[in-house]
Amino acid sequence: MNGPPAPLVEELSHLGYALMRLLLQRAKEVFAKEGLSLLQAEVLRLVREGVNAPSRLAEHLEIQPSQVSHLLASLEEAGFVERRLDPEDRRRVLLHLTPKGEEAQKRLKEAWLAAYSQHLARLHPEELLLFRDLLRKLTEVGHA
Repeated sequence: MNGPPAPLVEELSHLGYALMRLLLQRAKEVFAKEGLSLLQAEVLRLVREGVNAPSRLAEHLEIQPSQVSHLLASLEEAGFVERRLDPEDRRRVLLHLTPKGEEAQKRLKEAWLAAYSQHLARLHPEELLLFRDLLRKLTEVGHA
């Protein structure tokens, strides 16, 4: 077999999963302080980044369109998101953050970066750079 030894792969797999669970749990705590679930917070982030069609949200979130409808309804009701008719195609709806949604998304981002920074603070500056470089290498799309 090409690649690293199986025991090392297994250990790295467990460590990667543990880190993912730890960060996911921390994200849930951070977002809950704003009264939002992980998915709701992700919708705000995606809409802020220009994913403004419900169908595209479903693709990005890898969920059913009906689930997106429920998410959007809850975010609309809370005053974070609004749906507007597309001026170029009035059959389509486009999503926009309200001023309340913009502010919430900004607070979420700041709170998340502060929480993640706490975990990264365990590393020395040179370890941080190495960690960044390794993550870049592991997440390169199309490179094996």
